[in-house]
Amino acid sequence: MPIKDVVLSEEKETVRNFLKPFNLIYEDDITLSLVLEEADTLIATASASDNIIKCVAVHPDYQGAHHLNTLMSTLIKRLLQEGHDHLFVYTQPELIPVFKSLGFKEIVQTMNLTFMELFGDIKAALKQLKTDHNITDQAKGCVVINANPLTKGHLHLIRTARSFHDELIVFVVSEDRSFFPFEDRFAIITETLADEPNIHVVPTLDYLVSFATFPKYFQKHEQKIKTEHALIDVLTFKQHYMKIFNIKKRYVGKEPYSPMTDTYNATMKQYLDDKLVVIERKTLDDNPISASTVRKLLKKNGLKAIRNYVPEATYRYLQSEKGQAIIKELKAHDKRH
Repeated sequence: MPIKDVVLSEEKETVRNFLKPFNLIYEDDITLSLVLEEADTLIATASASDNIIKCVAVHPDYQGAHHLNTLMSTLIKRLLQEGHDHLFVYTQPELIPVFKSLGFKEIVQTMNLTFMELFGDIKAALKQLKTDHNITDQAKGCVVINANPLTKGHLHLIRTARSFHDELIVFVVSEDRSFFPFEDRFAIITETLADEPNIHVVPTLDYLVSFATFPKYFQKHEQKIKTEHALIDVLTFKQHYMKIFNIKKRYVGKEPYSPMTDTYNATMKQYLDDKLVVIERKTLDDNPISASTVRKLLKKNGLKAIRNYVPEATYRYLQSEKGQAIIKELKAHDKRH
């Protein structure tokens, strides 16, 4: 049976219709899509958005055969050739045995979806992260921030959280889909917190608030999140990060502006219960300080307008050649986060 690339609009429409009975949507972010056909009948399909495999389905009359294994083996080979060395998949629970036979390991499972990985091991990766950053086994708190860019609001959240614990982890979102690159965000946060005792600045890796666990967060004009994706992210944090790092509380700022973040916080509250603590935002002239406010001010009024909103390291960065380029980009584009 031939395996074909899905390229033309009419081919995508065929796949889109094929997926409907499986309650799957052929999403706009798909970068590679394959189909397996027999006598012009679509037998199976599988797609990927970069390193995330999705929209996997097999015709009901062919589910007992090895068609999906054949198709998936080809898709994995293609993704490796494209340079993706850590793969993820969202799949229905009934397809878990197929993916396990291909070497995938389960990360978390909801009522409707199972999230799995290939060529990676979340427990080993997080244990190595713990060792690399000299993090102890004692009970601790944490915050998870994107810091696009780091503001005095972030610092208020971090210092408030730290006041309740002997040790605090500041997880910095590793995904590089923001205006401020991860490497620079991480450096600014590390510099700003250098003199703060017992605070560890640590990358989230691919497993937390990433395009793999939470793709809707990074999509430009998305106004609603898929609760399922928020849940995948929250369960990944609860079942892996909290256990390995011995995290007792996660702290977030109250969200006055973003319905998406507010929904995410509500999902966290439901599943973390009293382990999630919401902190009132720091304000300036009665307005909550947020990264989105800083970006809007930079876009509209330039660097001087944000002087009182950000720590020194952020301000110096924005004065640099890199920072000036970001301000220019902000003025030219309209991105959500």
